[in-house]
Amino acid sequence: MTKPVLSVRNLTTSFKLRKGWFPAISGVSFDVMPNETLCLVGESGCGKSITAMSAMGLLKGQHGCRVSGEVWFDGRNLAELAEAELRKIRGNKLAMIFQEP
Repeated sequence: MTKPVLSVRNLTTSFKLRKGWFPAISGVSFDVMPNETLCLVGESGCGKSITAMSAMGLLKGQHGCRVSGEVWFDGRNLAELAEAELRKIRGNKLAMIFQEP
């Protein structure tokens, strides 16, 4: 059985508001298999960008933001890596194409 090249499990991202924490995305899970392309499609404000940015570790450590879940790539859980390690992976082994660069 072929293993996924990227596996996201129970990804949740919340933002701090005056009245508490707001879950922008909750429990997102998906796999990307070899030679497969994943496109996140949906209405404006549905969480596409937050999902992608959270999976890439771009929101990690941001003030007023909590990210939880697992993001497995190349045998490593990206959610547990330090920023310096993530920088070595981003753009070299794993990348994201933004709609408006």
